[in-house]
Amino acid sequence: MTIKPVYFLVNDLFFATKMVKTAQALSLETRAFDSADQLVQAAQEKSPALVILDCERLEKEAFQVLQRFRADEQLKGVPQIGYLSHVAGDLKREMRDAGCAQVFNKSEFSKELENILARYTGSVSSRI
Repeated sequence: MTIKPVYFLVNDLFFATKMVKTAQALSLETRAFDSADQLVQAAQEKSPALVILDCERLEKEAFQVLQRFRADEQLKGVPQIGYLSHVAGDLKREMRDAGCAQVFNKSEFSKELENILARYTGSVSSRI
């Protein structure tokens, strides 16, 4: 069985590095993007197991990804999850309403990243 890649919409170097290293520890293929257009194009070429969105720093791009995935028959079943700061409560609601399966605050997301990746990709976490 081939495990599908995980795509990240992120422009924060710290979080991008953390996500890629965590995914690599689970033997997952990853790609990081800072543009909705690039991410959607890549997803149309190779459908991911999961898309992770920086819902705060790339808010506009994240909404575009959610909208375009919902409109695409091939991609609408791909789960999208996001993260943002704990003070962005209204944005969290808006992201969920736009189709984001889950929205985590940054600290929770960072702490649970390995388990999140394992759950959505079928990989085995060392913490489980």
